[in-house]
Amino acid sequence: MIASCILRCKQKAKGCYAPDMEIERTAREIDKAQIDTAPPGAMTISIHSSARCPDPAAVAESLLCLVHRVQSEHDLLLIPLRLILVTGNLGEAVSSWQRALGLPEAGVSKQTEGVAVGKHMSWGTDRESARSVIILTDGIAAAIAANEPLAVAIATVVHELAHVHDDFARGLACGFPLPQAPLHLGDWPRICACVAEITWSEYAAESLAMGYLTPEDLESFARNDPAYLAGVHTRLRQLVISYKVGQVGLPSLWSRCVTDMSDLFAHFGRAAARLPYDQNEDEASDRLVGPIGEAACWKPVIKRLVHELQELGAKNYTEWGAEPFCGLGGLIAPAVEAVGFFPTYNGNNLHVKVR
Repeated sequence: MIASCILRCKQKAKGCYAPDMEIERTAREIDKAQIDTAPPGAMTISIHSSARCPDPAAVAESLLCLVHRVQSEHDLLLIPLRLILVTGNLGEAVSSWQRALGLPEAGVSKQTEGVAVGKHMSWGTDRESARSVIILTDGIAAAIAANEPLAVAIATVVHELAHVHDDFARGLACGFPLPQAPLHLGDWPRICACVAEITWSEYAAESLAMGYLTPEDLESFARNDPAYLAGVHTRLRQLVISYKVGQVGLPSLWSRCVTDMSDLFAHFGRAAARLPYDQNEDEASDRLVGPIGEAACWKPVIKRLVHELQELGAKNYTEWGAEPFCGLGGLIAPAVEAVGFFPTYNGNNLHVKVR
């Protein structure tokens, strides 16, 4: 990838970012090695040449102003943040960074119900080695730089900044995760643990971002939530039927189930964060599931999920127990059962029955 415009920043007093030098136009790419060796408090905003931004410098400056504003409003811990990359091809940029980090090239979510417009990635095993990058689509970045910035675009950037804060703050309080081998689809305990952590991460990030949405935006999301669940539920049930008639193999079917469940629980995390404060768990499950239909079997799962997230959110990280996401992880089994998958794990092997 080739950068077309770079704005280098450095943390000044009170932890806020300010430009460290003039905007630089360059053909150099910011890679992982540069990120790892960047001094504390250094951040780069890079507008990639693929980004459809008529004025890259204005976009970079607008993003910097937003970072400064959000950090000052919420006292976010953004010390690990080294790069904000704006690109015209989010999937390609994310895959490139996943390769650099030795991760599977999972790309970004592209469900029928919606596509990703931002992505954060964090790594490191302690305070000194912790690093984060944020990748945004050019559409989101351009909307930030508009004369009347779009609230959804602002909330998207805030969401990704909140991810950086959550990763770092949790690491400091609970310990940073150690590098692990790629997720194996036969490792049921780790599948549950990964999906549970994703759910919390999305809840934590959206809890901050939703404050930047308009009432109309919130209502639009609320209308979409039941449709999102119904769409995933129907799609997986249709795949089960295809499996039963021999059109889809079990490995492919299970892989799709795990991917869709991960995306769905991430969506649940965001949706739970946007619930009105005065709604109880029963009202929340009714709101997220919608009218009675095939997806009605999800109500007990969502009720427990909202409870678990709110319980975690009411405590400081230092007050969490040794396995804070155990309750969320326990919801993955009833969730996959709701669409016809019945996993059995004996400590070594995973067996999945399909009904």
